[in-house]
Amino acid sequence: MSKGFSRRGFGQLLGASTAVAATGVRAATTVRDLNLGNPQSDLYAYMTLHTSRAKARVWYWYNGIMEGAVGDGPVVPVVATDTLIRRDVTPTADGRFEVEMFEANYFHSLDDHTPLMRMRNPLNGRDVEPFHYREGPHHVVYSEAGIYARGKPPAKDAPPFAPRWTRAGDQLWTTNTFYIDTPYALPLEKWPLEGNVRERVGSFANLSGRYSEIADPEVTSARCSFSYQAFMEWWPWMLMGSTPGHMLWHAVGTKLASLDDLPSASRRGFEAVHPRIFEERPWEEFSMLAIDYPKQRTPVLR
Repeated sequence: MSKGFSRRGFGQLLGASTAVAATGVRAATTVRDLNLGNPQSDLYAYMTLHTSRAKARVWYWYNGIMEGAVGDGPVVPVVATDTLIRRDVTPTADGRFEVEMFEANYFHSLDDHTPLMRMRNPLNGRDVEPFHYREGPHHVVYSEAGIYARGKPPAKDAPPFAPRWTRAGDQLWTTNTFYIDTPYALPLEKWPLEGNVRERVGSFANLSGRYSEIADPEVTSARCSFSYQAFMEWWPWMLMGSTPGHMLWHAVGTKLASLDDLPSASRRGFEAVHPRIFEERPWEEFSMLAIDYPKQRTPVLR
């Protein structure tokens, strides 16, 4: 999996198709015991909740806020963000699921969804230009043997697919923690304000749905809500350099029944800064912040 400025982690591990996912639009009629705790059942349930067991294009949308604290100073709201993820799911004859993922993200004020081209960073008082990034295409395989990048299957002694499940009545959810600790992609000697010493990310993500939908064999894609929390370093466009402190990212969202359910204000935002996310082939060259930022920006030296 690619490293460096890939803030979600779990979102990466988490697609042109002929069908749109039917996200639990009918009442479940046949409910069976999911028998969670073995790789086959876990994969069946996870794909039904997370994306789809049938060939489909699945969209996720979520939004949230980012807060920051410098040193031992107060926690300050900094900026809001919207994220749109497209996953094309293709089941294989041997029981695996191949998923291609594209992601678009943009930053906006706390009060509306208009993309911010310039803003005042409340943590250092600088006028900054948010970098509205995109990611993908990521090619991920989900199987009973685990989740892995296409072409890089896990070792034979790797543990099987085993998501953590919690059930309360008809509510079923799975949680995942993900950590990054690696040298920062933009070295301070070249990027004194955009760079940092290390990139450290700790995240907690949650997918939640109804057990009765997930257990119904006629429902191939159940409704799903999503929440995400992350402890992380500064975004490079904030021009914080090695200033001590950290960011907190809080977000909530949902699997969309269709793009018609995307809030109109958010859709206008994505169309303004990432219109290609709505195209049949959004882009072919691999994209992520660590690759795109040094191509599109130059170091701010003072």
